[in-house]
Amino acid sequence: MSDVQDLNTLGATTTGRTASVPATAGQIIEKPYDPTPDRENIRGTIALWLVWTLVGVVAAVVVTGLITIYGCHVANSCTPETNELKAIRVVIELVLTPLVGLVGAVTGFYFGEKTASARSGG
Repeated sequence: MSDVQDLNTLGATTTGRTASVPATAGQIIEKPYDPTPDRENIRGTIALWLVWTLVGVVAAVVVTGLITIYGCHVANSCTPETNELKAIRVVIELVLTPLVGLVGAVTGFYFGEKTASARSGG
C-alpha cells in the first residue's frame, strides 16, 4: 500500500500552473502548463462555427429567394415587391451584413495570429 498516491493532493504543492505526469513508479515529473494548444483549438472551433453559420445563412437566403420567385411565377401573383425580393433584402441587411463583418474579423484575427506565431517560431 506504500505505492498508493492520494489523487486529491497530487501536484497540490504548486499554484495550479503545472501538470503532474507519472514517469515511473514513485516518481512524478512536473512540466509547465502550456495553454497554447487549447487556445488554438478553441479559436479554430469558433472560426469554423462562424464560417459554417455564414454558409448556412447565405444558403438560406438563396433558397428563400428561389422559392419566393418560383412560387410567384407559378401562381402568377408576382407583385413588384416580390420581384424585387424586398423581404429578403431586409434579412440580408439585418443578419448577413453583420455576420460577414464578424466572420471577417474572426478569421483575420485567427489567421493573423497563426502567421505571427509562425514568424516568431512558436
